[in-house]
Amino acid sequence: MVTAIGAKASTKVGTPVCWTVPAIYTPDQEVTFYYDVTDVGFPEGVDLYLWAWQPTEPDAGNGNNSSDFAKLTYLGDNIYCKTMVPTEYFHSEVTTMNGDNFPGFWQQLKTKQDDLWSTEFAAPDSRTEWAEIMKKTNQGVFVYSGRKSTGFTEKWTINQPLTLIFNPGVFQVNGISMSEFENTTGFHGFNFHSGIDDWTYLQGVKVWIPDCMAKTRLTKLSNGYWSISMSSPYDYYSYNYADDGSRVSTGLESDYEPTNIAWLLVGIVNGDWGGTCPDQSTQAGQAVPYPDPVFSYFPSRLSSLDILTLTRQYNGKLDGELAYTITVGGKTITGVMDGKRDKRQTSINLLDELKGIKALEMNLSIRNASGKEVVNTMIPLVPLSEVE
Repeated sequence: MVTAIGAKASTKVGTPVCWTVPAIYTPDQEVTFYYDVTDVGFPEGVDLYLWAWQPTEPDAGNGNNSSDFAKLTYLGDNIYCKTMVPTEYFHSEVTTMNGDNFPGFWQQLKTKQDDLWSTEFAAPDSRTEWAEIMKKTNQGVFVYSGRKSTGFTEKWTINQPLTLIFNPGVFQVNGISMSEFENTTGFHGFNFHSGIDDWTYLQGVKVWIPDCMAKTRLTKLSNGYWSISMSSPYDYYSYNYADDGSRVSTGLESDYEPTNIAWLLVGIVNGDWGGTCPDQSTQAGQAVPYPDPVFSYFPSRLSSLDILTLTRQYNGKLDGELAYTITVGGKTITGVMDGKRDKRQTSINLLDELKGIKALEMNLSIRNASGKEVVNTMIPLVPLSEVE
């Protein structure tokens, strides 16, 4: 146990729960430490201060009158936070905090005077995670959701911290590695164009809105990797920036059960989109992976004398009722495919619909409730001479 230097608490209370945003960070990167003091023993909302002694002791000698720079921000609901760049706050080098001999960010929370102190604890650092990342030289993206105290997962949840880390030598934008893309003339950085549940709750990259660009911008880390972090996907996607720059609610609820985050990395060149990666999707942790949509028709060998059955299984969560349009021989047939998300289906009597029409194929288009086309295919028709 590493002990505090000069910590002379008149009363020692419990231990806070501590986590960070970014969930994974480098010591020379801005990071926010969050502290939940529920049931720790501090009066609700009392001013609290950080007392740290590893790797250095920034507020040494002030145990009975903590300095203003050490004051935490109270967020409500017994949650406090402290934002810092550790190398600057502790006047220490990155190598010191990355080394195997570094004991961790040992600290206590306290009231301004020497009356109430928490027990000693080590705030999370990311040495273990970075060691694992560095071993996986062929992996392009790393996803860390949750708090270190409860263990990270690659499947994110809506109210937990989320950090995505990108290996610039592997992950590609516009068909080349991020490292190569950085050499593009006029390169400004990478931004995160994304939305919960296949772009439904969207935060796009709008280059004419500075606040939007700041929100979606990736950070380049001193070790060469890039990252973007959220205090939680709910916080991030519950609002976005409209085209006029105003901040507007998306309607996302904190108890929403998401399926995925769809996203693109956008390389910004000369103040505009200069290239993207292919479409990506990161699965939500509490959602059972839902199968990809499957479209089929019956019979597979179809003539204008048959009853055509259209089936689409495993539809998108927000696809809703599906509308179909069949175009054949100058005639248009429309209708809807009823059912539920798992299976939507309809049948069309072609004997009635195509009476007097001679054709060898028909075009089928299916659109979801928002008007997006989800199926467009040509269905061949067996000549009547082969079936009559």
